[in-house]
This record gives sequence, C-alpha cells and structure tokens, in this order.
Amino acid sequence: MKSIREEEKPEVRPIQSGPDKILINKDLLPSRGRYYKGELYARKLSAIEMKNLSKVRVETVNPVFNQIISSAISGIDLGDVMINDKLWLIYFLRSITYDDFPMKVVGTCPSCGKSHVHEFKLKDLDVIYAPDEMPSELELPNGDKVTVRFPTIETEIEISRTKNNPAFVEDIDEETMTIAAHITSINGESVGIYEAYTYFARGRGSAKEFARLANYLQKYAFGARPSTTYTCSCGVEVQVEVPMTRDFFLPKI
Repeated sequence: MKSIREEEKPEVRPIQSGPDKILINKDLLPSRGRYYKGELYARKLSAIEMKNLSKVRVETVNPVFNQIISSAISGIDLGDVMINDKLWLIYFLRSITYDDFPMKVVGTCPSCGKSHVHEFKLKDLDVIYAPDEMPSELELPNGDKVTVRFPTIETEIEISRTKNNPAFVEDIDEETMTIAAHITSINGESVGIYEAYTYFARGRGSAKEFARLANYLQKYAFGARPSTTYTCSCGVEVQVEVPMTRDFFLPKI
C-alpha cells in the first residue's frame, strides 16, 4: 500500500544561512512552499523548548506546537503557516536541533511476521505532497458553488475561538467546522468560518453537499504523517508509527 504520492522525495539537506538561521528548502514542505511568498528560516530549539515538546499532551499539542513554530520559524507570521505543514515543521525542527540524530522504531511485517529495527531520520518521514494544481471552485449537488482553500494556523485559532465562544449556545461539532472552514465563499459571497459551518449545520448544505466537499478535500489533501514506510525483505511495504514521545524529543545521545 502506497502512503505517499508516487514521486521522488526531494533530498533533505538544510541550507546554513548564518550562525543562527537555517534556510528551509520549501520544496521539502508538504505544500512545496506554494503558499509562501518569501524565504523561510529556522533555528535549532533550546533545551527548554525540547523539554516542553517532550511533555506535550493531546489537549496542549496545538498551543505548544504553535508557540514553538512562532518562535523558531522566521520569514512568516504564525497565522500564515499552513496547517498541513505544521507537523512536518515540528519533525524538521527536531531534526536540525539534533543534527538528524536517528530514532529507532520497530516494525512488524503483516505478511511474513518478520520484525525490523529501522533508524528513522527526517528523510524517511511519510509525506503526501500538494498536487501541482487544485481547482479553487467546487459545485455542490444542490447547484451552489463554493470557493475553497486549505486552512492556516490562523484558521485553526479562529475555530478554537469560535468553538469556545460563550455567545454561541449551541454545541459546535469541531470536525464539521474544520471541514467547513475550507470554504471562503458561497455563490460568490464571502463567508466566515461560522457562516460556512451553519451552511451545513442548519442551512442549504445537506449530507450530500458535505460528502462532496469532504471527498474533494481528501482528493487534494497533503501533509506529513507521524510514520515511516519501509519495504520488508518479502516485498511487502510496512508502515511504522514514529510517535512524538519523550524519547523522540529527548533522545538518548
């Protein structure tokens, strides 16, 4: 099973541009850097930052990751970073901080049962790259035409702010809102995240419209996965999780 689009991965080779800055090769990003106008730079993380990453929990992952990216990535405002690039950037920062020190992961082939110890490095990360083109307009089954875009960290923050806004007495389904947030206009009229959500929650958008949008976005989705894939000696591809555990951020060096 292929987890990565059939194309050759670009070589992972950070470019030194100064004592404290490393130029990020934007071709390495899941987005290929197509949504960023200028150059992006990174710095190695501090001991305190790595300690904070090693203690991240499900409920704190977004605030912690966002704070790290805001501090360590320059050349772009945090809000303009694509959500689909965020996970890759965390793996990248870990890689440059430890000079790409490998993490050992164990995979077991589902076909022959053979176990294999794999030394994971950044170049081994499973990445689905953005397609060369994605039509920005989609016609839904009811005839409505929507304009779509992939969300940024600013979108993520706005979703959290909206969901936790006490002014909204209704229970907001975060997953539905996350998908609806890809919509920027309906029939030529600009809409915000909440308006896009209510289009599906209690508007013209039925399950049919939601299904078409969700599948359309899935078709063009890109991003990094917390896993690596290798080929077993029997010829079967094996996908192994590369968890962001304490040992990942504070390896035994």
